[in-house]
Amino acid sequence: MKNLMKPRTMLLMLAVSSAMILGSCTEDDKIVEGDKTALTALIAAVEPMTTAATTADYPQTAIDDVKAVLLTVKTAAAKALTQEQINNLVTQLTEASTAFSLKAYGYIDEAVYLNAGWHFDEGTGTTATAYSTVKHVGTFKAGNSVILGAAALSPTWVDGVKGGKAIYVNKGAHLEVPYTTAFLPANLTISVWVKPDELYEHNYIVSQNYWTGYKLQTQGGGKPFFTYKKVDGGITDADNETDNSVKVAQWNHIVVSVNATSKELKFYVNGTLTKTWTESSKSIGPLTQTLASPAPQPFIIGGVATDAELAANFMDWTTADNLGYFKGAIDELKIYNIALADGQVSKLYVDEKP
Repeated sequence: MKNLMKPRTMLLMLAVSSAMILGSCTEDDKIVEGDKTALTALIAAVEPMTTAATTADYPQTAIDDVKAVLLTVKTAAAKALTQEQINNLVTQLTEASTAFSLKAYGYIDEAVYLNAGWHFDEGTGTTATAYSTVKHVGTFKAGNSVILGAAALSPTWVDGVKGGKAIYVNKGAHLEVPYTTAFLPANLTISVWVKPDELYEHNYIVSQNYWTGYKLQTQGGGKPFFTYKKVDGGITDADNETDNSVKVAQWNHIVVSVNATSKELKFYVNGTLTKTWTESSKSIGPLTQTLASPAPQPFIIGGVATDAELAANFMDWTTADNLGYFKGAIDELKIYNIALADGQVSKLYVDEKP
């Protein structure tokens, strides 16, 4: 595949080309003009596309770049040009429009790719039902009373990221969703909005069998952190290596994806790719789809394990400080069975942001 030129490189080439055109024409040295039919048709096709483009579908920088190239090409095209110069302009505008098209935010067919998704807009009651094709039900659960005592809380409803409602969890409050294989697809993307009260090392957002499946959390440094077990039995820990990515007391969009084919793990914060881990850099491999020990646990929203699992396996070292529960609000949680492309993640962020 031909490498696409950077817009600034195109602009420089066009400027040089225009200067050559102006400098080479004299009364005694008339150029032989070429056929502008293809160039005129291309301009006519690209111009309405760029005029109609909005930030709902493209990054503003992409819109600005292609419009700048189009303007330069139109200015050059108004002058007498050789066929070679016309052909160069066609190539440059074609490459600019192709690059622009590739930056379009991507559509996600949720009827096919969404395994589970919650808007958390109920606002009342003690369950949250998924809007996805399978209506997974999350049941409100209080924190571990043995460890937290009277301080243990149950989830409550609060205002969401964009108009609707969200769940608020703290002091061990979490939701439990009965396990199905939908929570362990071969390729995985988790998309969620969080508004943490504070940042600490055990701010667990979701978990499926914790270290023997996967868990997503934020760390004390404000970094998204993901742990998962691979098909080969190994366990991978990774963060996005960017401190203060996640902010306290405001909504943050976090996405993590695992691509079993390319063996890549990607982190996104607020629609922007912040880190890519590969097989060579972090031993990224396919996600396990087998949960043997412990047996499949419920999918946990706002914590790391059920009360029974904590009592059975973690009571010897678990305290109120390291229990592993989220402190804050959670909204728009989605589990996809594909590794979303960059443009699809950007589209999610643009559609859902406040």
